[in-house]
Amino acid sequence: MLYSLGAAVTVGTAAGRHELHHLRCESRHAWRQLRQGLQLSIMERRWAGGLFLALTALRLYFSLTNPEYDDAVSYEVFVNKGLFATSAYYPIPNNHVFSNTISWLFYQLNPGFWWSMRLPVLLISTVATVGWFAVLQLRLGFRAAVVATAGFGWLQLSLYHAGVGRGYWLVIGLAGVVFYAVVRLGEGTTRPRAAWLALAVASIVGGYTVPTFAYVLASAFTWLALCSIRQSSWRQLAGVALVGAVTGVGILLLYIPLLLVSGFDKFVGNGYVAPLEPAVFWAGFPAYIWHNEGFLAGQRTLGALITLPVLGLVVWLLFRARKGQLPTEQASRLHRMGLPALWFMALPYIAIAFQHVFPPERVMLYKACFFFMLLGLVVDWVLLRWPARRPLRRALATLAILFAAYETYAVVRVNPAARSTNGSYHAGLQWLATQAPGPVLIPEPTHNLFFRFYAHSEERQRPWHFDNLQQPGIRYRYVVAFPQDRGFFKPRFPFAPAYHNAQVDIYVVPANFPLQANAWRHD
Repeated sequence: MLYSLGAAVTVGTAAGRHELHHLRCESRHAWRQLRQGLQLSIMERRWAGGLFLALTALRLYFSLTNPEYDDAVSYEVFVNKGLFATSAYYPIPNNHVFSNTISWLFYQLNPGFWWSMRLPVLLISTVATVGWFAVLQLRLGFRAAVVATAGFGWLQLSLYHAGVGRGYWLVIGLAGVVFYAVVRLGEGTTRPRAAWLALAVASIVGGYTVPTFAYVLASAFTWLALCSIRQSSWRQLAGVALVGAVTGVGILLLYIPLLLVSGFDKFVGNGYVAPLEPAVFWAGFPAYIWHNEGFLAGQRTLGALITLPVLGLVVWLLFRARKGQLPTEQASRLHRMGLPALWFMALPYIAIAFQHVFPPERVMLYKACFFFMLLGLVVDWVLLRWPARRPLRRALATLAILFAAYETYAVVRVNPAARSTNGSYHAGLQWLATQAPGPVLIPEPTHNLFFRFYAHSEERQRPWHFDNLQQPGIRYRYVVAFPQDRGFFKPRFPFAPAYHNAQVDIYVVPANFPLQANAWRHD
């Protein structure tokens, strides 16, 4: 491995050309293998194609109808401000840099919000789903692959994040590349060059997408290290160390603009990574694991009651496989895919225990891929163990339909409140667009963000002047605030707002109103 990397760098030498030739051959072979994972029978194509079309249609629907939230921040603060802001500005932990860079490229083609923020994620989730299915079909067979891919695809968090412009589906796809490369290397492939390259590239790009990709990397490199030690393969262990170092340097180089402009403190000094007090952390850790695993299985409160039986069955099947009580192919699938999947599920909690943090469930969304992979293995074993039981098949089909319906409903259920609130902000901006131009004072951060967002995504032809702080010498024509003295900004005017809805009051300030009047004070 070390020789291959070194020779490949010196491309002008015979050894370097030799290694690059082998790398190209291995890469073509890996691509052909992946395509084999999509070679299905007519009946399998009908099932997989129907489920894939239904899932894609649902994602498209949510992509068009989900209310703007964090992706509105990404659009307004980073993407429409240019490549420099996207790659170097980090005022809040919301800049998923590589994902926003892709959105910036789409923005050059069409600056509309859906085209630049949500279309890229829709395409990425589609490609990642096909890739995951191909790998699982190749390694686990059609039935387990369908259960795993469809189950994860219909998960509430999965559906939601396939319909909003964030980087989490990019993380899911890259985690799949990392996992497959790790599996190939861990089992001692005779074509390691393509796997090492895939591991390095996906690791660097994943780390640049979201910093919490570190959980994926920790799982991958520790598993490879353990495999190397178990096999007494010290050369591979050296390769693990080298590729890990290359990954770290590559990620650091990509983040240099951000670190130089925004500073290291902005990157690591935010509430998502700030450690909790030990007593607080350990008191909440069991509940965090329970609710997190529940959410990743489909239901935050009760979902872990699904997770535990599945994990219990997997452990039992591994025990039976060790005793030689399972068919050879099933035992091989469990060892080659099930064991690393368990490791990728469990290791992040070890890292969290050292960090003393509780990452949001969306950060751990990629882990659900491995749970549903294990579920696919269990369902496949059940149907092979009792192949002629029609009531069993009907019961499993009914459970699958109920699961998909509930997860879809869960996404629909959370949208109306946010859509109503966003609609109020949107209506306020639309009213402003019908009025005479003039400076607008918007001190409330939420108002300021959404008014700017709707102005820049829908009313780009009009010149806007928005201020979040009152600037000396500027006579504001409009002042925006929450109704009913909500928020920190509570203006006192001797006249009523010209526009009012549930979330927005807009005052039109007369031209003769005293400029320094105590009208926009903070209580």
